[in-house]
Amino acid sequence: MPTILVNALSVLNQSGRHVLLGHLSRLAKATRGTHTYVVYYHYRSEDMVRDLGDNVAWKKCPDFTHHWLFRTLWESFTLPKLVQKEKFDFSFTPSGTHNARLGLPQIVFAQNPWCLVRGLERSKIEHVKAWLQRAAYRQAMKKSLVMVFNSEYMHRAYTDNAGSECQRHAIAYQGIAEETHAAAVKSRGRIARKPLQIASVSAMAPHKGVETVVQALAKLRRTRNLSPSLLLIGIWPVPAYEQRIRRLVIATGLQNVVTFLGHVSQEDLYRYYAESSVFCLMSQCESFGIPAVEAQAFGTPVVSSNCCAIPEVCGSGGIFPAPGDVAGTAGALAELLTRRDTWNRLSTAAVQNAAKYHWDICSQPLISTLQTLRRESI
Repeated sequence: MPTILVNALSVLNQSGRHVLLGHLSRLAKATRGTHTYVVYYHYRSEDMVRDLGDNVAWKKCPDFTHHWLFRTLWESFTLPKLVQKEKFDFSFTPSGTHNARLGLPQIVFAQNPWCLVRGLERSKIEHVKAWLQRAAYRQAMKKSLVMVFNSEYMHRAYTDNAGSECQRHAIAYQGIAEETHAAAVKSRGRIARKPLQIASVSAMAPHKGVETVVQALAKLRRTRNLSPSLLLIGIWPVPAYEQRIRRLVIATGLQNVVTFLGHVSQEDLYRYYAESSVFCLMSQCESFGIPAVEAQAFGTPVVSSNCCAIPEVCGSGGIFPAPGDVAGTAGALAELLTRRDTWNRLSTAAVQNAAKYHWDICSQPLISTLQTLRRESI
């Protein structure tokens, strides 16, 4: 029975924990009796630990492994010794990188495109970090037994960066929580739409394109005599960026229609999805786009950028201008806010599209990959 080391030390945010736990719970269930899993984690991911069955064990690592530098050193010098002691058959990591020192066949899950999108770096340190990550991603493509990508967009980005294809790959999309699907079904016909309300949900990092959405609202007010409201939902990891957007809101005279909500409860988030007429996020960098799919589950059409994975993931339930295209974004918003036939068509398509993103469906390529590797090793 193959024993798989699951290295979860690189999982630092809620989205990453959601994805790893979603796939791992389905893997554990589907391969019970044929595979066992040992998950290495640190204190920043303790809320991910739960009983997934007798074929999943959890191993807590030193607290310092939450820091990328100390984690790299620990993975280079301590983890290989643990691998020899525990006699693992494979390793699985969601870091997108390959650890050559492990001496194990490795399954690498790639879901972070930040370093592959040039121009997002804001400092010399970030330039160096991006360069190192791109080099590590190239090594992963060369040396990994299997590369698993969370979208075709990520597959193309890794392949372009490496200049060649990997040995073997699979595309495993991400599911949204079953609770979200259930809440969406429950909300239909019970929560009234606000005809001119737009929701933007994300961790509002500088590459999320919030300025494009704000400027598009200002353009709608100037040229179309429309005054939609905008809810900005999510944390702001870079305070200077939040201040920049607040100044832009004041400069464009939108203080009364743009609301900075920050983090909200799950219940409130579901209500905002259900009552908003459009979801809008003009990001330069998304490997998937969980909030966009969540909004679609509530029948809310998407306006987002055409440069990342969101058009692939959201399909016909959205309109996708170029990032930074204020006029294109304003036009897409106006189409959905003023044309009932367009809104109805895209809302129906959004619900149908979101139905594809249940974990039992999304994890199947990963399950099939492990089952194939087991048959090949017998």
